[in-house]
Amino acid sequence: MNEVPGEPLRVVEISSGVAGAYCGWLLSEMGARVIRLPAEDPKGRSAGRPSDAITLGLAYYAAGKEPLDPADISEAVENADIVISDDTTLFTAILGASPEGFVALHPGTVVAVSTVFGLTGPLAKTAAVPLDAQVQASVSWALGEQGRPPLAIPPGVLECQAGAHLAAASLLARRAGPRPDGGRVVDIALIDVLAHYVGVNCRFYIHHGMEWRREGRRAAQSGGAYPFVILPCADGAVCLSGRTRPEWERFVEAMGTPEWTKEPRYQRLRAMGQEYPEEVDALIQPWLAKHTKAEIEEIADRFRLTIAPLRDLAEVLDTPQFAHRDFLRSWTHGDRNLTATGLPFRVAQARGESQAPNEARSLLSCVGSPRQETDDLPLAGLRVLDLGWVWSAPQVGSMLAQFGAEVIKIEHRKRPDNSRLSGVIIRDGERIEGQTMDMSPMFHQINKGKMGITLNLKEPIAVDLLRQLAASSDVVLENMSAGSLERSGIGFDTLSAGNPGLIMVAMSGAGQFGPASDMRTYAPTMSSFVGLESLVGYPGEEPTGALNFALGDPNAAVHALVALFAALERREATGKGAYIDLSQTEALFCTLIPYALQAQLDGHQPEPVGNSHPGMAPHGIYPAKGDDRWLSLAVRDDRDWQALCAIAPEEAWARDQRFASAHARIASRAELDRMVEAWSVKHDRDALVSSLRAAGVPASPVNDIDGLWADVQIAAREMAEVVELPGLGGETLFRAPWNISGIKIATGTRGPIIGEHNDSVLQRLLGLSPDESAQLVEDGVIA
Repeated sequence: MNEVPGEPLRVVEISSGVAGAYCGWLLSEMGARVIRLPAEDPKGRSAGRPSDAITLGLAYYAAGKEPLDPADISEAVENADIVISDDTTLFTAILGASPEGFVALHPGTVVAVSTVFGLTGPLAKTAAVPLDAQVQASVSWALGEQGRPPLAIPPGVLECQAGAHLAAASLLARRAGPRPDGGRVVDIALIDVLAHYVGVNCRFYIHHGMEWRREGRRAAQSGGAYPFVILPCADGAVCLSGRTRPEWERFVEAMGTPEWTKEPRYQRLRAMGQEYPEEVDALIQPWLAKHTKAEIEEIADRFRLTIAPLRDLAEVLDTPQFAHRDFLRSWTHGDRNLTATGLPFRVAQARGESQAPNEARSLLSCVGSPRQETDDLPLAGLRVLDLGWVWSAPQVGSMLAQFGAEVIKIEHRKRPDNSRLSGVIIRDGERIEGQTMDMSPMFHQINKGKMGITLNLKEPIAVDLLRQLAASSDVVLENMSAGSLERSGIGFDTLSAGNPGLIMVAMSGAGQFGPASDMRTYAPTMSSFVGLESLVGYPGEEPTGALNFALGDPNAAVHALVALFAALERREATGKGAYIDLSQTEALFCTLIPYALQAQLDGHQPEPVGNSHPGMAPHGIYPAKGDDRWLSLAVRDDRDWQALCAIAPEEAWARDQRFASAHARIASRAELDRMVEAWSVKHDRDALVSSLRAAGVPASPVNDIDGLWADVQIAAREMAEVVELPGLGGETLFRAPWNISGIKIATGTRGPIIGEHNDSVLQRLLGLSPDESAQLVEDGVIA
């Protein structure tokens, strides 16, 4: 166990997939000493070609880590602070014990494991691939087109989510200290992570009378208001996203205020979005057809529109903002010099454009001894001021609150968090009357466990109150436009002047400085900007994108948690605070490294591949008997293929020697998929899934939202709980998707009613008397 302050965090990585590799890469990039046990034939990629995205990504993530001779494994794990893995079979084979058994013998070591279904629950031992988590957590239900197979996010991207959660949770477990009676096992299930993400995404729709369903290149019913769609332009496609009337009015102005926009029919945003969006598309498309992606990007910047082109990966790599922030780096693969990414955040002792060197790369190079053992909420005593807005930064605050931090959300009644303003709540088809600002299930999901106060920060006295709060706080969170806090007099340099240990996490769309620092982003325009939307679609067709599944916000949140916990590690050892400048677009592009590398080696943009995997066939989503019934099925190797053939011995494909080897199956995947589809559609979905799982073949039902709510694995892992919301009653909310042995998590919590804790927070922490508080309310300071 590392006991000497000033030494790097010591990590041993025993993994075979993207999740473990990405976790180790993040820790290594922040200065940890990561020793990696190479897996000679990692599962799921043995049949892939050397330049496929997954193989390239794993090779890049391995760079910078120290290779470990298997003969030295005992010494390495004895000295490790954290052992990470995404392959329990490999872990057990190498170390001779399960994760639980290992920590019983090494109680001072954190063992952090990522799997598809988790280490507990009825599916814990079930054969699975990452696609199983996507379909069972309802991600795929809302991607693609009606009447066609649901789509998946390309392989590797969501595994990076598991890897980032693994990194953050392992640092939290270390912060909690050793546990002599059994050690710490961090259990991260990809299905938990994705269910948590869907639990926010779907509320944008289902609680306001809309379905969360596949609708091609449009978010379901435009997400409530027009526009929320991908449309063609002169040289490609663009993603248009607008939620408010001022945004629509600026877009109309950008188009030259055509006559049709003056009709009342085209001034009703919700009607346009939900009742006749195709009609509005047809009116906009002639204008779009006259402009290139670059021209539309310039217009969007000029008129402050949330519009982004669907960029290919070569265009993304050429982003001036990335170059300005030194985000990109060179990597040599064979005889090729390729461009890849570094960390998506910069860390400094002061906010400023001159942040060289970036201290992010040394956060874990100087850590102290672990804290004393605690099985209480591990962040108890940590105070956080949450100035966040909508999802990304508020999600960070919610995760901290659920593990015991005192998180104080700061709003203004005249400009509350926008997630409070989603609209009228619909339940069982009936409108719920009441104060919708305090009822929004989406708001409560993102803000679980926080206290809430209201300050009018346009008033100097309110600014002074916030400065006083910051003086006794540990962390400040914000995701406003770059420079907004500085203009309000509450920037990091001001707040940290009286609190040198303060850590601020600033999460703007593109970073605090640079030519695109004022970029306006929503999740779909962010993912369009970095190339994700261009990768999602049916083979041989134009991309459909993934507008229903907003990945940018929760992805930014988990990367912020990684940076924050690393900064807290450094503060424990050195007392130094930090300014963390995180770019949400960079954080999302980090998860696309494998595809960016592939594009460079192949010399062209990767086309959408539907639900295929470079190292497996069949691998996809197939129809079952009945209307809109689907299941996933994946064959990892020849053993899986033989088991599948044994289930369907009468099928021609089961007897066809052309499919006997993995390479042959991959080469003929399109033909094989058609044959498997013709077979699967004759069977009941759940019965077929049961048969396949019993035979050891990965398979899962494609859950709709009702299926997710009732899922037995999610229930067994206690991911969801019913919480009483103001004016609404019981509502299912998901908890933080981390299971850490011996660590408690706050349950039964909701978000704050606006201003709910004004008196208790301001009087307790700042010593205001009731009379002083009342006067500040009357003066519009507490407002």
